[in-house]
Amino acid sequence: MVGAWKVSVHATRAFTIHSDLYYELHIERIDAPGHLLSVRMPQHAMPHPPVAGDVLEITFLMGQITSARKLDET
Repeated sequence: MVGAWKVSVHATRAFTIHSDLYYELHIERIDAPGHLLSVRMPQHAMPHPPVAGDVLEITFLMGQITSARKLDET
């Protein structure tokens, strides 16, 4: 996976790996409604913790989420 997706967050779960904080996100791509996915995002990819109901743009590099930003829901 390379590029960016616009997604709707349905659920989140925080967890740690070797003391690093990650979030498991249950998401639905805006361009592929009805298909839920689960991804893992490191804490440093986004300035604030994601929550259910957020609409995000997530950026990937080599299959890893490198950044996420909250989009206006207008």
